[in-house]
Amino acid sequence: MDKIYLDYAAATPLDPAVLNCVYDLEKNYFGNPSSVHRFGQKSKNLIENARKTIAGSIGAYPDEIVFTSGGTESNNMALIGAALANRERGRHIITTRVEHPAVLETSRYLERSGFTITYIDVDGHGMISLDQLDRSVSEETIVISVMLANNETGVILPVEEIVNIIGGKNILLHSDAVQAFGKLNIDVSSFAIDMLSLSSHKIYGPKGIGALYIRRGKKVEKYIHGGAQEAGFRAGTENVAAIGGFAEAVEQLTIQRDEAGRIRELRNHLESELKKTISGLAVNGEEAKRLYTHSSLYFPMIPGNSLLMNLDINGIAVSMGSACSSGSIKPSHVLTAMGFTQQRVSNSIRVSLGRFTTKEEIDKTIQQIKKIVGQMNIRESDDSR
Repeated sequence: MDKIYLDYAAATPLDPAVLNCVYDLEKNYFGNPSSVHRFGQKSKNLIENARKTIAGSIGAYPDEIVFTSGGTESNNMALIGAALANRERGRHIITTRVEHPAVLETSRYLERSGFTITYIDVDGHGMISLDQLDRSVSEETIVISVMLANNETGVILPVEEIVNIIGGKNILLHSDAVQAFGKLNIDVSSFAIDMLSLSSHKIYGPKGIGALYIRRGKKVEKYIHGGAQEAGFRAGTENVAAIGGFAEAVEQLTIQRDEAGRIRELRNHLESELKKTISGLAVNGEEAKRLYTHSSLYFPMIPGNSLLMNLDINGIAVSMGSACSSGSIKPSHVLTAMGFTQQRVSNSIRVSLGRFTTKEEIDKTIQQIKKIVGQMNIRESDDSR
């Protein structure tokens, strides 16, 4: 069987146009952007053009975009930078129990540093409690961080409604948009969000490059100290080729907007066909509004790690949740927060589709899952005799 990649939520393949772009930039844009000679200024101009491209894709001004090494750094910069810059006003931060580890672990670090964190609960559909969030806001609250869409279930969270809760309060609103970027329309010019985390390798761009949007006038302390790069927000020589590749990936998103409907049809086909023949199969977060690329599937009789390994043996790549948690024996914090039993958490896998997923690949995956589930049920039945 040909290799089938269905883990786009962890990392996307490079778009061919991006690959060609990065190759050209590595070869021809080697000057240090901080140098005043023509080689350096050539690289500097490319970075500023890339900044305009990425800013334009979310309705921001170019000077509101800070390049980082990816979503994790962007989340760290947003939370730690905002907390330190505004700690004289208060030391209370609000986030949710289903955030990416890059937000949750940063929040725990801030707790150890003297800040108070409130973690908002979610229901069985993966939706946060807006009432709990509203009740949690106090005069000490300085930052609220809620992701736009969950990386495991694809559930889209009501960040725009949180804007109404904040109202005229002096609270910074941050959102991890790493999974949502390129899939949802994001316009910060009409959406009162103060900080937004982005990453290239979720939109068919290179790894190791991301961005943090910081609204003009908002206080965020610098995160990495050294030179004056990135308007003083982040020291260090910029990764010119990766930044250019990131911008090219954003350009490709504009060109290929029509892919959403096709991918959604493939995702729905996968879920409906498996439901027809696998008794008790359920989709985690199915009743909520989800990204069209994600499917978190619960198999009542099959441990998720066994199904994942058998699929991998047969050339099909899926996951059990966040790539940053792979290899950990801890259960999915997202599914646990949704109130599911340990058995449901352990028996769930994540299938995520993307630009290069084909109908043939989905049909082969459906057939293979049915075959594996059938074989494992037979073995379990034999063992119980």
